Amino acid sequence: MKIALAILLFVHGFIVAAQSSASFKPKGGTPNPAWMKWFPANLGQSWLFSRYGIEKMPQVKDLGYLWIIAGVALILAGLGVLGVVIPVAIWRMLALVGAVFSLIMLVLYFHPFYIIGFSASLLLLIALLLKSWPIFTNIGL
Repeated sequence: MKIALAILLFVHGFIVAAQSSASFKPKGGTPNPAWMKWFPANLGQSWLFSRYGIEKMPQVKDLGYLWIIAGVALILAGLGVLGVVIPVAIWRMLALVGAVFSLIMLVLYFHPFYIIGFSASLLLLIALLLKSWPIFTNIGL
């Protein structure tokens, strides 16, 4: 079971981190297929930022680092589950950080193709919060 959870965290983490490349090039993005021309933004562009024309601002471009932080946190959580390099005691906190940051970015950059990633992050967050796992015991809360 630990190996399956670690693999899921690795895969989700690598996919989340890979989203950062489009954020650093906000005018780019992958054009939507013809059947999805109804959606207001291309894949990799923020529907919110493009709507208000602020995607060229440097602060918006720097949001790509949040994708990387979320992805790395999820990958490190996977290593923590296995007890490799990262202490087992902090994997839950890392998973929580990764899930929250990826959800923030998935909302800001939402695209119908991201529904699986959004669901994965949301389910991870719900599991961490509802299972009453002691996520904050290591930092004294």
